[in-house]
Amino acid sequence: MPAVTVPIAGPAISQCDVVNPHGKQAGTSFFGGPKGTGPFHGLQAEKARIPYAHIGLIKIPQAITDDQAIAMSDIFPTAWFGAQMAEIRDGDSVAVFGCGPVGLFTIVSAKLMGAGRVLAIDGLADRLERARELGAECINFEKEEPVQTLHRLTDGIGVDRAVDAVGIDANHAHQAHSQSQWQPGDAPAQALQWAIEGLAKAGTLSIIGVYPPGFDTFPIGAAMNKNLTMNMGNCHHRKYIPKLIEMTLAGRVDPAQILTQKEPLTDAIEAFKSFDKRESGWIKVKLMPQR
Repeated sequence: MPAVTVPIAGPAISQCDVVNPHGKQAGTSFFGGPKGTGPFHGLQAEKARIPYAHIGLIKIPQAITDDQAIAMSDIFPTAWFGAQMAEIRDGDSVAVFGCGPVGLFTIVSAKLMGAGRVLAIDGLADRLERARELGAECINFEKEEPVQTLHRLTDGIGVDRAVDAVGIDANHAHQAHSQSQWQPGDAPAQALQWAIEGLAKAGTLSIIGVYPPGFDTFPIGAAMNKNLTMNMGNCHHRKYIPKLIEMTLAGRVDPAQILTQKEPLTDAIEAFKSFDKRESGWIKVKLMPQR
């Protein structure tokens, strides 16, 4: 087999040409992802075989706890990536759409990058309360129209940066609230629509929420006429994890603070059901192998 060189800290690690079994034109390959993405077997097991382990794996220092490492493997790097794509600068106002684990870490990341204000948008009280504890100003879209509130809180200008950390799930939540029959392609993605309307002119939109193939409706005209910059994609985890380890060791952040549940691996199915239902308190779950 010929040698393959894969850049460790390049700009597009998640878009490697040789990893995805669907070929060079395929995008990111996920562990346990949808079949169409070219996935590897998932990691909900006590042991796993890791393709390209000499490239992707990172040795964790002894000072990093298991709970911290769990967060740094996926959700924290994704959030940091999203905040970085939003081009956050000192003093910026930042709207974060979605207060799941990635959204909460996006709030943390935005604060670390110097954001002056972070406004968190969600419809679940427990997640908004956690966002408030992390320093965000909270907007419950079940109780107020988020775009109007963003405009009111910014003197009619809008926020400097916005991060869509929820993706397609925002449409499902909005559908449940309005009792409408939503189908892909019928309307713009709800979080993206709110983000574009809530952004200031010449602002930046970062998209890390997941959208499936076939979701083709997007308010491109409104974005273009406001001179918005848009950055999006799947996180290059390997690139960011060493930096997050350094910040954790330095005491600047504790990634374990988002972990809310610890369940035995044998209860994985029930745990996934509770998480999928957005039951109160279920934000980030640790599945523990049993001896």
